[in-house]
Amino acid sequence: MTPRGVAVRLFLTLWTVYAVHFATDFGREHFLVVSMVDDGTFALDPYLGMHNDIFQLPDGRSYHGANPGVSMMAAVPYVALKPVVDRVVNRELANRSGEVTAVYDDPRPARQAFYRQARENGWDIRFGFVSIITAVLFMAPLTAWSAAVLYRTLAAAGLPGSQALGGALVYGLGTPVFYRTAYLNQNLAVAVFALVAFCILWDPGNRGADRRRVRNLQAGLLGGLALLCDYSGAVALGLLGLYAVARRSDEVPLTTAIKDSLWFAAGAVGPILVLWYYQWAAFGNFIRPPQHHMPPVEWSDLGYQGVTGPQAELFSLLLTDPRYGLFVAAPFLVLGLLAPWWTARRKTFIATREVGFALLVALAYTVFFSAVQYTRLQYIHGIRYILPAVPFLFLATAVVLRRIPRVVTAIVVTGSVAFTWAQSMARIQEQETSLLAPVRRVVLEGLQLPALETFERMAGQYAPSLQGSGVSAIPALLATAVTISLIWLIRRPGRPLADVRVDPE
Repeated sequence: MTPRGVAVRLFLTLWTVYAVHFATDFGREHFLVVSMVDDGTFALDPYLGMHNDIFQLPDGRSYHGANPGVSMMAAVPYVALKPVVDRVVNRELANRSGEVTAVYDDPRPARQAFYRQARENGWDIRFGFVSIITAVLFMAPLTAWSAAVLYRTLAAAGLPGSQALGGALVYGLGTPVFYRTAYLNQNLAVAVFALVAFCILWDPGNRGADRRRVRNLQAGLLGGLALLCDYSGAVALGLLGLYAVARRSDEVPLTTAIKDSLWFAAGAVGPILVLWYYQWAAFGNFIRPPQHHMPPVEWSDLGYQGVTGPQAELFSLLLTDPRYGLFVAAPFLVLGLLAPWWTARRKTFIATREVGFALLVALAYTVFFSAVQYTRLQYIHGIRYILPAVPFLFLATAVVLRRIPRVVTAIVVTGSVAFTWAQSMARIQEQETSLLAPVRRVVLEGLQLPALETFERMAGQYAPSLQGSGVSAIPALLATAVTISLIWLIRRPGRPLADVRVDPE
């Protein structure tokens, strides 16, 4: 099997896994998707009060306090499927008669109130479709794509095909990107765009040596998309721009490398202009970020809208808080801090500069978010803000996993995938105080899936016979296993089944 064939199968495998584990959380980004597609506006007037980040301006219009990029991109599959969604929604609403019940069997009052308001306004079915479409047809393939790119990059860097594949699978299933792919989230989009941009610029093996300017343009576009998704994307955009110069200077004089980096800047221009247009259209000022217009909320009284200087306490929380700390969600990533020891001895498949850059990105994001007071609110949904550091810290960790004894690597990898899978199945809830809680629930209650749990909580409105009976996750997981088996076993005509060798290109 060629590396390209492996990459395609890896992409389909992870897409399938992510799709099955999607969560039904309906966040601020979803509201913007619905508003843009259904109402043709950035304003969120009908949804004021349904999310804490939706606020009203003095002119009476309502918006949310985040960048629009991930909503704009996730709106594409919704646009494609809108005729089908409209048909189903209209039929469902036409069949409703009498008093509309809105029972959501959940101990959290906020969840009950949200569902009640959505159902009473006839939004429940549409919101459900939007959460499914954006998770399954946008977030899932987006993260799967990054894993496929990582596989090709690791193989080009010198890892044997099986090890490159294993590394990409561990990234996709053993790190918090698995947990976070379950629903629409801008922080993970920043992580994906930053990782793929870095892989394009790095280009181990120099396969794109004759296309450096095009690669700079592509990386700049991805860096610009990261900024369009969240202002933290500016960290990745700036560091990637510096790396583009350093990487190009391997082949040409520094002055030429700097000139060629203008292609990187050109790639970022488009997304930046889109961001400025959104800010002008929504808030009347194209420079000030959406957060500037938010009314005072918890923590926003510190610094500029909650952004202060870096704080040691927040730095520590980002790494070690039992509810959302990076080294709690994925303990094995701490091994990445040891990577410089091997690179200094030249016993690694990743050069010292690239390992240093990966660790620099991870450190930069940790420092950046240690200055953002909203970091403290992550307990509601688990690890989130620090996600852009994950792919880069994983690259450094891969260096260490390659050098330690294989039996230790096998134990670490198996434990990481099992731990992350449990988090993705049960998902931490805001009243829980540790990421171990989802693991405990899986051990005590068995395999489960987030969407099935949500459906069971509201089954009284749609399938009363299933209410309180428990919907087993086993059939869906078995179907997933069969699908993945077929992805890897089915070959082109004339090729044998189970041919899993990775042939050189």
